[in-house]
Amino acid sequence: MGAQLEIESAREAALSFDVTRTVVLGRYIQAWGMPAHRVVMTGRAGQARIEIYHFPPAASAHPARYATVGLSRVHHKTGAAHAEWMMALEAGLGGEGVDRVYGYFCDLIAHSIENTDGSEPPRVMGASPLAPQKWTAKAILIDELRGESEELERIPVGSETVALQWVVPISQKEAALILEQGIDAFDAYIEDLAHSIIDPARPA
Repeated sequence: MGAQLEIESAREAALSFDVTRTVVLGRYIQAWGMPAHRVVMTGRAGQARIEIYHFPPAASAHPARYATVGLSRVHHKTGAAHAEWMMALEAGLGGEGVDRVYGYFCDLIAHSIENTDGSEPPRVMGASPLAPQKWTAKAILIDELRGESEELERIPVGSETVALQWVVPISQKEAALILEQGIDAFDAYIEDLAHSIIDPARPA
């Protein structure tokens, strides 16, 4: 009987994930077109499944995007639910390859799950030696979604709502600006920036 209950519970979890994927991925495809690649992260004993999709630029002037499905089903140690993440990058990925960016994004996700408490954005992760070598922006800002369709900010899935947050590589100087003066000062800084904020290899 116990084994049967475990099987049914596993089936229910798999169905719930499938529903989340169908709805969330459908919104992504509607906004950004078809993904080109997918990487799957699994937690201990396969208990957590996080899928990361790469959406190539729809045109040369458009960004590439990496977005998660399933991260919102993971909880921090405090019990707070994670949000889904989206990282937009200029089409050239800052001189790095698709797989290298995948690896770094997975590192960021693992770090966030293990070491953050689920506090509300904006949040800053300091510069990391794990960041791609060619990037000058080696710190990370996690904030409310920007520059995307409002329909992506909060996605209804059944009786729940899945939030999508913006993950953007920033320089250590930019990280210090946010921590010392707040996100409004960073927004003003972006307005005067000569290079795109989604270019991770921009001059530091």
